[in-house]
Amino acid sequence: MSGAPTAAYYVEPVALPEFPATPAQTALWHKLQAAPADPTLNVAARWRIEGVVDLPLLEQAWRLLVARHEILRTRFLPRGDALVQQVLPGAGFTIRHVDLRHLPEAERDAAAERLGREEAAAPFAELEPPLLRITVLQRAERRADMLLTTHHLAGDCWSNLVLARELATTCQALHAGRDAALGELPLQFGDYAAWRESWFAEGGAEPDQAYWTHRLAGLGPFSVPSDRPAPAQPTRRGDIVGEMVPDAIMQSVLATAREHGATFFAFGLAAFTALLHRWARQDDILVTTQVAGREDVELEGVVGPFINTIALRSDCAGDPRFADLLDATLGTVGEALQHAALPFEMLPRTEAPRRDGRRATLEGVNFQVLNSALLKDSDAGAFALKGFPSLSPGAKRDLDLYLVERSVGWRVQCEYDPDLFDRDTVAWLLQRYLAILGAASRGVSQRLSDLPFEPRAGVAPAVAAPSPMVAATSEAPTLVPEIARGNPGDGAALLDLWCAVLKRDAVPQDANFFTLGGDSLRAAQLLARAEARFGRRIGLAQLFRAPTPAGMAALFGITLPDAVPALPPLVEADDDTAWQIVRLREQGTGTPIIGVNNIGILHRLSELPGIDHPITTLRLFEPGRPHPIAGLDMGTIAARYLDLLRIAHPHGPYILFGECVHGVLAYEMARQLRAAGETVSMLVAVNMWHPTYGERLNAVQRWSVRLASLRLNFAEFLAGRQSFRTLLGHYSLPHRLGIFRAAKRLGLISEIPARTGAPEQEDFLLALMRARDGYAAQPSDGPMLLMTTPDQPYGHGFQPSLGWDGTAGGPVAIHRVRHVSAAPGEQEELPTVETVFATVLAATP
Repeated sequence: MSGAPTAAYYVEPVALPEFPATPAQTALWHKLQAAPADPTLNVAARWRIEGVVDLPLLEQAWRLLVARHEILRTRFLPRGDALVQQVLPGAGFTIRHVDLRHLPEAERDAAAERLGREEAAAPFAELEPPLLRITVLQRAERRADMLLTTHHLAGDCWSNLVLARELATTCQALHAGRDAALGELPLQFGDYAAWRESWFAEGGAEPDQAYWTHRLAGLGPFSVPSDRPAPAQPTRRGDIVGEMVPDAIMQSVLATAREHGATFFAFGLAAFTALLHRWARQDDILVTTQVAGREDVELEGVVGPFINTIALRSDCAGDPRFADLLDATLGTVGEALQHAALPFEMLPRTEAPRRDGRRATLEGVNFQVLNSALLKDSDAGAFALKGFPSLSPGAKRDLDLYLVERSVGWRVQCEYDPDLFDRDTVAWLLQRYLAILGAASRGVSQRLSDLPFEPRAGVAPAVAAPSPMVAATSEAPTLVPEIARGNPGDGAALLDLWCAVLKRDAVPQDANFFTLGGDSLRAAQLLARAEARFGRRIGLAQLFRAPTPAGMAALFGITLPDAVPALPPLVEADDDTAWQIVRLREQGTGTPIIGVNNIGILHRLSELPGIDHPITTLRLFEPGRPHPIAGLDMGTIAARYLDLLRIAHPHGPYILFGECVHGVLAYEMARQLRAAGETVSMLVAVNMWHPTYGERLNAVQRWSVRLASLRLNFAEFLAGRQSFRTLLGHYSLPHRLGIFRAAKRLGLISEIPARTGAPEQEDFLLALMRARDGYAAQPSDGPMLLMTTPDQPYGHGFQPSLGWDGTAGGPVAIHRVRHVSAAPGEQEELPTVETVFATVLAATP
């Protein structure tokens, strides 16, 4: 109707999601304001495209990934003194395509390399999302380079791996005309940043801050000699020199590291530390390294800047033996990993500003060990993505030395700052490192001054300076000599047993069984074989009290070759609980930790610094003794263990720990304790399946689990850690068909292999597993820490909790960890069980 008032509509603007920035992002932001063109803020990677170079499909896939990961659609805004990240609903994205086919074929490689370097170092002109660039350099009709550059505000190297894996899956699906079905992400980077801010506000970082303040106290300037002074205006250019590690050196290093219970990372770092000590003529050596920063399984597929840097400080005063430095390095790395949650930007800076223009000590020298994950090939439908070495966007540090695994072997590379070093100097550095690495692997008893080191022309031989960390001693500790296998007599026989059980060629007389990788199963094997050989049984509790060849020799009253006279044999206590209640650590102000049938992991935990908890293991089985659980249900077995617990610790609170089926037993113990009014502060378990989880999997999932188990067991066989007969013994079909019984009757084998892989505990474990299979787990409240190893089912369709969703009534924290039987050098991208356990304990009130 004319003249009627017109309605006015006002649409309230939609508030965009905002999250706090992390300390790392905030530090990067300030660096960006000071130097907008700094190339070191880029993260560069590249892949080869082999097949149909379908640009529209590739661009569509990348747009889907930008939509999937919020951090790629995020902009950063200062709000007062703080920085926030604001997630936009969308972000425009196009691929830059450079066609090199017009060039002569002989010139295309050089052009691609030049353009790749330019792209890696090119700054992001504007910080508008997406903070990601894709350039395709087309070399031929069916061959191209895909360059991925992200800003460090939005990603890291792990994130690039996630993006490449999801890109291949998405392209494959689009090519086939279907959805990618990547699955919904459990959280986004902004959720993680908000959680971290709460963690800081609640004082979660205080224990780590206290550790690093103590660890870095008195740190002075450390840097290696440069070819020229630092320029007044550094370019931050970067370059990389590398060469293959000779296979003979690599195999020698791996064998020696394994023999001494050291990780490949620790051995490589100790060799690098020895080199820096000789080259820089300093005793107080500071090297940094990186950790993924993705402790929770939910973070593994999230794109964002999770990576963190930790400091590794070593003391080379007194010209120690390499073995001593290696032992110290293992401790240093272990401690640093326990406190790796503190952002690098919050580490205490005690060093005075440098007057020579060089980087600060914490930003000078870095060391990494990288596996071949970023170089794996992926099927992307019409084409394949094949990884190859990245190009340096810029030098974040003076030197960054890393060992990287390739399909053709290991390569040692060094990214360096050309403002400071000539390429020839870095090549010399790699040669010196390989020489020290090889020499140390052939004899760890050498002092650092004995390791090969040829200084650069015109440089005087290294003279160590006094260390501010520890005063030099006049005499280095003496190592107990290693005793080779094959000597006559009981002492040699005992050493043979240790070597056989631990799969080593030699074992030092003072080596700790559990530090060398021993666990409860291997301990049972050792004790059973020792009883058969020497006619006397000693208990696992006694082995724990004297966990070395020398200690065991004393228990048996025998003398090792070239050893000091043995101590009088120890006599086992008559009290039946002496072997049932094993007190690994008697003192401590924290909540008592109670393990079920596990000594190896808890022993290693008890030796970590900062552990202030009594630790006890409860056991109802030991080789040579009848066990009392045959035919019992899980509830009754748990009650038997609780009878022992009340002897050891009459009242709570408790922290309970169990592995695999022993974890299920610990769960029922926790349930009964809580029902009785006791406090169970936390249940900690490794690879603990819900009793019905396997039955709930579909056929495809069950076959996936079987194949994963087969791969693990076959890898154990290839590594020499189990025989082929033992491998087959894990599977029920040969047992059901009577193959092993027939082979034994024919004299082809002497014993039927154990189905559990542990013949000394076969009957006990089978009884416990039968109880587990009939156990109806009831809901139980309370926190749970569940750790899972790489062989456990993971991915789309599987529950990260291994079936405990809906049964565990309290919060469940899930961590991916290294397999408990992983050899040194294996799965080093993951933390150990005891490291995660200790980290959670430190963060728990």
